[in-house]
Amino acid sequence: MNAAKKIRRFIEEGHDPQQMQVLKELASSLEMGRSFDLSQLYDIDMRYFDVAIDLLKDWRFDHHISSRSKLLEQLLTEIAPAQQASPEADGNGKSCRGKDKSKG
Repeated sequence: MNAAKKIRRFIEEGHDPQQMQVLKELASSLEMGRSFDLSQLYDIDMRYFDVAIDLLKDWRFDHHISSRSKLLEQLLTEIAPAQQASPEADGNGKSCRGKDKSKG
């Protein structure tokens, strides 16, 4: 189970409000791109601290996935016009249909 699901479950189960407040602030800071005072993590129990660390790991991993997706999208955007400029490079069959129409 990922950290976000654990935090949601903790909230639903009514875990310690002070501990949960730190996790909520961390999660919202990561999501909104705001700063977070890491010293707050020293004040929570180890169980919640571990979830906070897992949340940071999940966020970092997801952030890298998002960056890779944006790069791939940019590359595809740059490649598409080049492929349209040379119909022979178009591997999806569009240039073939165009040739069939001229033959028919």
